Amino acid sequence: MPVARVTLLGLLVSCFIMMNACSQTSANHSSTGFYVGSTPCDSLIRSILKIPADQTCDFIKWELHLSHPDNFHLQAVYGASKPNTNGFINGTNITVTGNYTTRPDTTINSSATLYQLHSEKFLSPLLLIELDSSIMHFSDANKNLLVGNGGWGYVLNRSNE
Repeated sequence: MPVARVTLLGLLVSCFIMMNACSQTSANHSSTGFYVGSTPCDSLIRSILKIPADQTCDFIKWELHLSHPDNFHLQAVYGASKPNTNGFINGTNITVTGNYTTRPDTTINSSATLYQLHSEKFLSPLLLIELDSSIMHFSDANKNLLVGNGGWGYVLNRSNE
């Protein structure tokens, strides 16, 4: 009987440790990483990136590096889409560096984090909400998730570079 109690106690302790480790992993936010994606080129994003209204911009391809201590490097390409490809006819490159701040944002879900990217090259901060450790979603100043179109959404996905 004592062996059974020790085994049961060991099993319960092991389960508790595993559950605790799993909950900490899902609650931690990345704060560093490499994210990629393609988004529409709507008026809000055009405005933040200072893309002239007379330039053709069907969509934007993003590469975002978040690093410590709270710095970012953004490489983006935009322009007219090349038919039947995921490229551009004549793409225009944008390179932006700056810093970012984070804070919890429970308006979307209990573990979301709001990232505010700041740069002199932006008209206003670029807002992203980390929904989990591998997905960043663009939002407006009111923390509403941006809605894409039939071709592109407003999501960046974690990549291994």
